[in-house]
Amino acid sequence: MPEKELPKYTDDNEIPTLRKLILYNSNHIWEDVILQLQKATRFDIIQCEQIAIIAHTKGKAIVKSGEYDELSMINKILKEINLITEIQ
Repeated sequence: MPEKELPKYTDDNEIPTLRKLILYNSNHIWEDVILQLQKATRFDIIQCEQIAIIAHTKGKAIVKSGEYDELSMINKILKEINLITEIQ
């Protein structure tokens, strides 16, 4: 059986690095956090509540994984109400 050759990546066809947008627990009004998450991500209300619950109970939650540009746009909207976030 012939061996398959794996594709070689150069800078021109490099695989994009996936990053994580993290939301940290803060002293914001619950409803404000949920609505801002929904505005930023377009997730349904249940998913936004789940993210907020995880951030509240564990101190932080992953909002979304993806490419930096996409996460940066979501992060910008979350920062409108001074939510504490980080892209890793």
